[in-house]
Amino acid sequence: MWKRSRGKFGIEDAESLIALAQGTVGIQEGLAGMVMDIRPILLQLEAEERFILEIEVEMEATLERIPYSARLLSIKGLGIVSVSGFIGEVGNFSKFNTQSEILKLAGLDLYEISSGNRKGQRRISKRGRSLLRKILFYAAIQTIRKNGILHEYYTRLTDRGMGRMRALIAVSRKLLRIIHALVRDDIDYVGQDQAPIES
Repeated sequence: MWKRSRGKFGIEDAESLIALAQGTVGIQEGLAGMVMDIRPILLQLEAEERFILEIEVEMEATLERIPYSARLLSIKGLGIVSVSGFIGEVGNFSKFNTQSEILKLAGLDLYEISSGNRKGQRRISKRGRSLLRKILFYAAIQTIRKNGILHEYYTRLTDRGMGRMRALIAVSRKLLRIIHALVRDDIDYVGQDQAPIES
């Protein structure tokens, strides 16, 4: 619970919660039966955690066989699961000649519905791969954290009055363009104030 609450829920809080739970009105009979019901659930959760760990180990081994995966892992905030998701959804990044092509695959290309004098609002098409958009969205959240590679970019957008959701979509688009550029140029991401590392 301490881990899940990111340090906000400590041992004292847990002890207080247990004491309150023991002193409140609740089912006092059949506790042994409830424990028997809970035990298989806990065993199943442990088995699921082991299975997830095995999958992540296999993902890491598979990524080592993909030449440009190290380029994507050089981006601070992207881990094995995110990079595996990108490669699984996109496949061979080198088949995309332009960034607009890969944005279209993700459904992050912009379109506008206008007629006559009325100028429509620009939106993302959402015609591409929904799982890729989801992976990008969660990866974008990691990159906008304090000291994240796109934190300043996100802050600039929100300071100009852009809504948080629209700003996150803009960050997702920028992140995908960065990923495409790293694979295209075969370089590591090393930050804005440093020169890229070529192979």
